[in-house]
Amino acid sequence: MTSEAGAAHLRYVLEQRTEKVRKPKSTVLFRRGDKASGVFLVLSGKLSLDLGVDSALTRSYGAGALVGLPSTITRHNYSMTATVTEDAELGFWTPDALESLLRNQPDLCQPLLVMLGEKVADNHDIERAWLEA
Repeated sequence: MTSEAGAAHLRYVLEQRTEKVRKPKSTVLFRRGDKASGVFLVLSGKLSLDLGVDSALTRSYGAGALVGLPSTITRHNYSMTATVTEDAELGFWTPDALESLLRNQPDLCQPLLVMLGEKVADNHDIERAWLEA
């Protein structure tokens, strides 16, 4: 399975097995420094991630994005702030629920690691740009 197909399969499984919640525009899902409570899967709408200091460094995410993944996996505090920028329907996975899913379906680990690597690289790019500004 290609990494793209693996990521699509992972998103499909996460979407099928999650309780869906709706959040209106301007809702803050988590703030930089908050203890990680879980990962959000964007089903519809849009979210932004930023360091809370410079809107030029804000990243926007739409359907299919996993937000809060690095902090959820490591159980560290969130490194960014996530805000709903367009009314959104989301799926939510606690760290324990995500860990249980991966234990029961180890074929999902590889695509999750690829996504995690991409998220970490993107977060480093944002932080580096912030430090250089």
